[in-house]
Amino acid sequence: MTGTEVVTTNPAQLDDAPPVPRQGYRRAFVIATRIILVAAAIGAWQLICTTKLVNPLFVPSPGATVQAFVNGIHDGSLRAASLETLKAAMIGFCIGMAAGTISGLVIGLSQTATKVLNPLVTVINSMPRIALAPLFVLWFGTGTNSAIALVVSLVFFIALTNVITGAQATERNQLTLAKLCGASRWQTIYWVVLPATVPWIIAAARLSLAYGLSAAIVSEMFLGQVGLGYVIVSGSGFFQMPNVFAAIIATVIIAGVLDQIASLAERRFLRWRPAHH
Repeated sequence: MTGTEVVTTNPAQLDDAPPVPRQGYRRAFVIATRIILVAAAIGAWQLICTTKLVNPLFVPSPGATVQAFVNGIHDGSLRAASLETLKAAMIGFCIGMAAGTISGLVIGLSQTATKVLNPLVTVINSMPRIALAPLFVLWFGTGTNSAIALVVSLVFFIALTNVITGAQATERNQLTLAKLCGASRWQTIYWVVLPATVPWIIAAARLSLAYGLSAAIVSEMFLGQVGLGYVIVSGSGFFQMPNVFAAIIATVIIAGVLDQIASLAERRFLRWRPAHH
């Protein structure tokens, strides 16, 4: 072939070209950054212990903490305490989320009920839960039941306020269209209100997992005789700080696992939502 050959490219072919895999690089960068931050925190912790900037009686070294953690897992004490805390947190979470979601839908579907009850919900929710500890002891006794009650009292209001907001945020045009199409009240709730409220329910669940775990531990610290909260209090009383830090690490691990589960559930249930850029 002689002469100059001109090669043309269809612009549509450029649009169909596979995108650069930036998502994988971004994810790797995030993971690497997290690892670096954790390593830096452990290094600073070890430096503080080595230079004795803080009394070793109050701040054990990372090595002593890891040893206490391994011993607690091996002899079953830390594993049993973690399971007790997780049980109280999960039972309270399930009860509180179910009751709060149902109550939120009932209230949120009525403008009048929302206006009447919203101020009352805000006032009751502002009460410090630990102030109710004496009542929880009288009603449920010491132990796991009191921890469950405290978790329920916290999770219920988180779910309630979120679901009320979600139900009220349902577009009125969709409700009117459902009514014009002859949908019954239950059909309107199932096909219109509930899908619009799902993001609010998921957000409440993710927030409630963290607060529920914290509430269970706080309850065990003041009212319980088992669980990670009790391990922290008893260890502090006997200056067994490696055991205290081991219980804190167990709490962080449980919280991280629960958050990852909530994140996966959020992506699973909200796949239908359009992506926003």
